[in-house]
Amino acid sequence: MRKLPALIVVTAALLGSLTACSTASAPGSAGCTTPASGDASSVVSVSGQFGSKPTKANIPTPINTSHTEVSTLIQGHGQTLTDGTPVFIKYTVYSGTTGKVVSSSSYGKPTTPITVGEKNGGPIVDGLQCAQVGSRLAIAVKASDLTSTAKSNGKSGPAYVAIVDVVKAFLPKANGALQPGVNNMPAVVTAANGAPGISVPDVAAPTSEKVQLVRKGSGHTLTKSDTAIAQFTAVDWSQTSKVEGSTWTDGDAATTVALNSSQIPAVIRKALIGQSVGSQVMVVVPSGTSGSGNYIYVFDVLGSF
Repeated sequence: MRKLPALIVVTAALLGSLTACSTASAPGSAGCTTPASGDASSVVSVSGQFGSKPTKANIPTPINTSHTEVSTLIQGHGQTLTDGTPVFIKYTVYSGTTGKVVSSSSYGKPTTPITVGEKNGGPIVDGLQCAQVGSRLAIAVKASDLTSTAKSNGKSGPAYVAIVDVVKAFLPKANGALQPGVNNMPAVVTAANGAPGISVPDVAAPTSEKVQLVRKGSGHTLTKSDTAIAQFTAVDWSQTSKVEGSTWTDGDAATTVALNSSQIPAVIRKALIGQSVGSQVMVVVPSGTSGSGNYIYVFDVLGSF
């Protein structure tokens, strides 16, 4: 679980301003661009079933590349991955110099999604753009691009090769039906990528917890045994309202919310249990509950497991 507990349990500190607090659109959110195949990725082959660790890999060493290349070994036919899509993957990374395994995911049930387009995802995550669920990919990346924050100089160098199975994808943003607004409650508008802007009314904050359904989804109904996959934004209730935290701007990466975890405040768990995937849910937490200040949270419920 990332970001959420520290933000909500310690609700106290971060960015922004303006009565209508808004988060920016993610880069490239209008579409996706698939990295091209090339000599480094196309020479790789593996055997073994999709979703299981490859039983044999043919890595004709040495493999060098100047940029990320992607070849599709198995073509899936499921959801297409675009910026903002949380996804479960299974992977094995090989050295393009020795052909040996250097890293591998668990091939059990995935529990940690990555988000396509997330700012700190790196070249392997970038290689997922436009892939479809059910695909097995060979992603060749320049080794120095994985170990350095410096921009690639465009020269060829030793590569790593990741064999990535795209196992499951979730919603990139809440897609439920827009619900009527409520008097004296904040209004929510969304950017094209789904990031919410929250407009605080010129009235006193409520003294009790409030939950408002902004968009009503039609997917799985969350239970207390579920872990939700969500994006969220939190602002304080004031006329100079500040964004206190947002997954939309803090890396563009979805987070997980374990609905049976005592690390998540009861008010948040109660607000999300019973909601449907695809919903956008606003939760107002008065100062007596959070410990300091009055806070407004807007959650996009993107999936669950």
